[in-house]
Amino acid sequence: MSQETPSSTSSVEQSVGETIDPAITGRVILTAMAGGLLGTVLMLPILVGIPELLGLFVTEPITRFAGIALFFGFEPSVPLGIVLFGIGGVLVLPITFVVVGAFLPPENPGYLRGVSFATLYWVGFVPAFWPDGNVAIIASFIVFSLVAHWVYGLALGYILDSRVGIPQHEV
Repeated sequence: MSQETPSSTSSVEQSVGETIDPAITGRVILTAMAGGLLGTVLMLPILVGIPELLGLFVTEPITRFAGIALFFGFEPSVPLGIVLFGIGGVLVLPITFVVVGAFLPPENPGYLRGVSFATLYWVGFVPAFWPDGNVAIIASFIVFSLVAHWVYGLALGYILDSRVGIPQHEV
């Protein structure tokens, strides 16, 4: 066994009072929320509009998703599901992206981190909104939901990156 002791040159340094560039301020949060709103608006024609035109859109998964409102005493419905979906896209996901965006690929261009982020959330979206139906409904759901999430992530990442920058921090 070696009886070496770590020297000061080989030890890991930790920064105290580490800063985040740009700082996570109200302006950064509001900009992210604006990007989330734009992304949500842009994804709806792809997620709902095209499948509806093709006769493949089903509302049952939206009502099932709204079932989480039973905890608060609300009856699940399509309008409630839409509201919860909107809250997620405009409030929850943008704030989450502000925190984790620094750790996502690619490094450049930074706005594509929004696409990486949205792809990760799509993995959770698929089982939460999985439709009952034939192969055409399921295939269209997978394709259109993935493309819609990429559009959402692109809008979120682009707005945040171009307006205030994606906060960069280290753990």
